[in-house]
Amino acid sequence: MPDRNVIKLPPPVELRELLLALKDVLKRAELFGHHAIQREALSVRNRMSDVLGSLGDGAFHAFESLFTAEEGRQGVVVTFLAVLELAKERLIEIVQDEPLAPIYVKSLATAE
Repeated sequence: MPDRNVIKLPPPVELRELLLALKDVLKRAELFGHHAIQREALSVRNRMSDVLGSLGDGAFHAFESLFTAEEGRQGVVVTFLAVLELAKERLIEIVQDEPLAPIYVKSLATAE
């Protein structure tokens, strides 16, 4: 039997099919992408101390005065968590006279 050299030609691939395949690979790569979690400089415990310090005179303060807009969303969230934690520990009093009225906060730690 004579040797037969069979030449197999690869199937033709269009550029559009290659781009679609690349798009699918990129989508799958996004699923396995890692994100880095970094410890932020903002601490709820430190913010609790800051809030108690700003309420140290024992008077009622406007709820909005506890927040610093320059810190951005993270600062607002950390401050809000600190206020909730202080309320849970009964170190501050949160008062609102009627629905939709301003909210005021007072330190109970200085009253004792």
